[in-house]
Amino acid sequence: MTTTEIPHPAEWPVYDESVTLQVADLVRSGRTFDYRHGQEIRTLEDQFSALHENRHALAVNSGTSALFAAYHSLGIEPGDEVLVPASTFLATASPLFLLGAVPVLCDSGESSGNVTAATLRSRLTPRTKAIVVTHLFGCPCPMDEIMRFAREVSLPVVEDCSHAHGSTYRGRPVGVFGDLAAFSIGGLKLVSGGMGGILLARERRHHEIACLLTSFQQRSQITVTDPGLRGLADVGLGGNLRITPMAAVLATSHLRRLPQLVEAKRRNISRLMEALVAHPGVTTQALTRGRTMGGWYDAVVAVDPDIAGFTRADLVDALCAEGVKARVPRTGPLHVRSVFRGDPVAAGLLKYPAAVRNAYFSYGEKDFPRSSSLHDSWVSLPATYFNDDEGVLVQPYVHAIERALSGLRRKSAGSVAAVR
Repeated sequence: MTTTEIPHPAEWPVYDESVTLQVADLVRSGRTFDYRHGQEIRTLEDQFSALHENRHALAVNSGTSALFAAYHSLGIEPGDEVLVPASTFLATASPLFLLGAVPVLCDSGESSGNVTAATLRSRLTPRTKAIVVTHLFGCPCPMDEIMRFAREVSLPVVEDCSHAHGSTYRGRPVGVFGDLAAFSIGGLKLVSGGMGGILLARERRHHEIACLLTSFQQRSQITVTDPGLRGLADVGLGGNLRITPMAAVLATSHLRRLPQLVEAKRRNISRLMEALVAHPGVTTQALTRGRTMGGWYDAVVAVDPDIAGFTRADLVDALCAEGVKARVPRTGPLHVRSVFRGDPVAAGLLKYPAAVRNAYFSYGEKDFPRSSSLHDSWVSLPATYFNDDEGVLVQPYVHAIERALSGLRRKSAGSVAAVR
């Protein structure tokens, strides 16, 4: 099979010249670290707060660290259970290992792959101490019903918004519904400093505990004002999870352009989706009324082979042959990962009691059927190439998608004719 080559521009993150000069100035002046709370970090936190209904914002070195700080600030202890989506990136669950807490996986409740109040409720036990939800690929969870459930059972909620910069639910940005929210601002995210994360907190106390965990005394003595916590500011709580000034500057440059970036991505990805869903049996992630996609961390479509006449693997192969960087989404169900399937090395390292390992770390492939079946149907397009206003890659991709689908239709028609 010959493969068509489509020239691709630089993959996100992309920075303009003025920002790279600003970073170079920081390096030249030796300001590659910040123990205190310098202008670069204050600016990032203030702008993040302003975009999210003035929640308390704390910049850290990764989204994983933001989640760790969120769980720690809630007082999650060894043996506590936290309800976690089965369909999410592993970092939604893995910080709980460091606290000796138990991630209790919950099946998807929507075709988006997100959890619902019903799937969370089904995994509730007397040991449940918190809920975390992931706005998967940037698609908001049904936060109204989830928050009603959380209030009913008196549990705090953490939103993992790492895929969802600029996504909204009923006109409000994701990250303002739960008690805490974690954003990744690293890697390929729409707002990226290369490495970084943001923790948003409703309550000042959670913000200050997270500061004690993630910073040394210089920042803590500036930020921590609670009389019951301030006495710890001279030592802190043992973490060193600070963001760098360079990362803060880079991420701020994207944050300032967030509405523009969200609109460009919506316009570009929508055109790709329109080309794909023109074929019966190919559908997009369901966006019900009141939800908007922002980050589009993955641009995902689902294939129903009974309707489409071809499989997910057929579509991936056909798209790749036309030069499209299509693949299976890397973010997949956690229950098929080694640590959740009874891996003996993981069991020895994590040191959970045998009863806990047997109940929550020995899943089989069929234990979360909807999460598995959804992931088995999904095809991901490289959304990180579609953040530009011009959409330079859109038309080549649309033509490639049309060629791939046309070839699959011909092949399907030929198979049917042969059977007859």
